[in-house]
Amino acid sequence: MTAEKFSDVISEINKQERQLESALLSVLQIKAKVTLVAPKTIARSEGKAKRVIDTRKLHD
Repeated sequence: MTAEKFSDVISEINKQERQLESALLSVLQIKAKVTLVAPKTIARSEGKAKRVIDTRKLHD
C-alpha cells in the first residue's frame, strides 16, 4: 500500500483491512487476519533465506 492510500481514519483502515481479507479469501482461498500499519514501520529482514532439505524417511 502506498503512503498516498494510507489513512489515519480508523473506520477507513478497518474497511481496507476487510477488503484485503476478502480478496485473499476470494483469490487465494486463504483466510487471514489483515492488520494495516503505517508505511515503513515493518523492519526488513536481514540476512539470506536458508534452504531447508527434508531428510525424513516416508513410510509407505
